[in-house]
Amino acid sequence: MKLSLEDVACLHPEQLLIEFSPEERDKAWQKTQEQPYSNQAARWRGYLNCLCVNTFLNYLDTEANLIKPNLTESNFLETALDKARNKPLDTPLNKPLNKALVWPELGDLPSFWDVVNGTAVELNQMRLVLIPSEEIKFTALRVPREWVDIPEWASHYYVGMQLNLEECWLQVWGYTTYQQLRDGKYDIIDETYAVDAVDLIEDLNVMWVTEELAPSPKLVVKPMARLSCDEATTLIKQLSQETLYSPRLDIPFSQWQALVSNSKWRKELYKQRSLVDSRKRSINLLSWLDNFLEAGWQTVEEIRARNGQPTLSLAYRSQPTRLKDSFKDNSSASSPFSENIPEAVTAIIKLIKTNSSKDTNLPAIELLGEIGHSNLEAIALLAEMINTTHDHDLRRQAAVSLGKLDPNHPQAGIRRVKIIDLEMQLNETKVAFMVTLIPEAAGEINVHLRVYPTKSKYLKPNLELLVLDHEEEIFLSAQSRTADNWIQLEFNGEKGDRFMVKIVLGYASFSKEFIL
Repeated sequence: MKLSLEDVACLHPEQLLIEFSPEERDKAWQKTQEQPYSNQAARWRGYLNCLCVNTFLNYLDTEANLIKPNLTESNFLETALDKARNKPLDTPLNKPLNKALVWPELGDLPSFWDVVNGTAVELNQMRLVLIPSEEIKFTALRVPREWVDIPEWASHYYVGMQLNLEECWLQVWGYTTYQQLRDGKYDIIDETYAVDAVDLIEDLNVMWVTEELAPSPKLVVKPMARLSCDEATTLIKQLSQETLYSPRLDIPFSQWQALVSNSKWRKELYKQRSLVDSRKRSINLLSWLDNFLEAGWQTVEEIRARNGQPTLSLAYRSQPTRLKDSFKDNSSASSPFSENIPEAVTAIIKLIKTNSSKDTNLPAIELLGEIGHSNLEAIALLAEMINTTHDHDLRRQAAVSLGKLDPNHPQAGIRRVKIIDLEMQLNETKVAFMVTLIPEAAGEINVHLRVYPTKSKYLKPNLELLVLDHEEEIFLSAQSRTADNWIQLEFNGEKGDRFMVKIVLGYASFSKEFIL
């Protein structure tokens, strides 16, 4: 069941809930798009942190005079006992906070977000680290080790925040102190400290009270190892290689913390990793598609419509447990399904995130490409899947769906189909020839070819799919057997490469030369 902001407020009366507008959400995304990042995972992390810190600082600016109680030592113990008994504070809230500022500077934040989650904010004499999450179920506050064990980064408080991107609100689950986090659970695999959600102090008023009566002392953090300039230069070169993830776990933490704690070296690492990403010769496939394919090629949707097959859509339920193939006509504005498209998109996104079945996710990703227009979360999810999934079919479909939602995206793929009639004398043997193109790293293009029947269930036996190089030598081939639904081939090429595709059945054949 989907909970409204009012429902959440009733369930968690002690927690802070902050609304933000769709315009503020989109502005944060646009700002993140304009900023260089080393990969899509880093860009999404930057987006979540940007939206989180903007929302929290805006709240502090407008509500500062309402959040800090003016308590005296005489009633501090009583107040603490009231909090322990889950009683609300009844002390007048009339002492304003100073303006909160990000640490170290606003312009430095992308160099942090490119490699680690979290944003530090300084308020009066204390520092707190905001840790955003978009998990549907918040179970624990997980803080990267850097924010705890690097002396310059260590903070007095750590705040767990959950972003609801669809409903546009932020839920502050609570906070913990440096010592509580340091003494909490430590995960050696991903180098994080964790405190269970139930052990967090939910009401931020307790933090303001504590700081009013007993300001946090200067933190004492164990000194760390040092690096020479030569060692740092070598590590930056090593860690500047293209990766789909943060390199924070690729070297011992003693070296990593010494490297990123130095502002100059951290910014240089960020610069070099961002340059590697920007050097990719991203190819806008749409810009040269007309030169690649002549008339007669169509989208899958056009083929379906021509054959009288309605578009694949979702039998949407408020609590979907499985994806169901149902064919409805989505073109009519009066269609009941069209009214539920935003909810359907949200359901599909949640389904893909929480489901591990390929048979379910493959049609879900396809459908997301058909109905998820203008949905930033859908675009980000597809881009993330392209970077992280190891299944070629899922990755290919994610790229094609991304191409429908954001054709100019550097990872957007294109899929086109041509119906081929292999001679009238072969009893109108029509087959569909599908070409899928996906941009790859270093400017390469992944080419996927598939041939499948248009009328019957199986291809005719002994149908051949051949790929020939520029010297017309066969370098890839596939042949249908007795009961094959399709045959396919896949390879990578570079822009300017020439190759020829042949589809052969007996004496009949179709050939087409391509130039990438």
